[in-house]
Amino acid sequence: MANMANGKSLMQRLVDAGLTSKQMDHHYSDLYVPKTAVTKRVIEEWCAENGYRFDHFVKPFKSNFDGSPWYDVAFQYDPAFQETI
Repeated sequence: MANMANGKSLMQRLVDAGLTSKQMDHHYSDLYVPKTAVTKRVIEEWCAENGYRFDHFVKPFKSNFDGSPWYDVAFQYDPAFQETI
């Protein structure tokens, strides 16, 4: 499900923008990233290039650990689609 306009998944774009895998998390196939100006810009660009509405694919939430703001991006955790059943 991870769309790759311009040949890169959203996860890869976020890594290219400076996020590390330790700064990301997931729940099944949903990707969790900290809510920052950089992550918002990258996700908005990805949505626009793929014809998605930000509010349909991205839900903000607060971390249960420290209350920090995060984004939950539906179906964008790449390794979930690389695993075999």
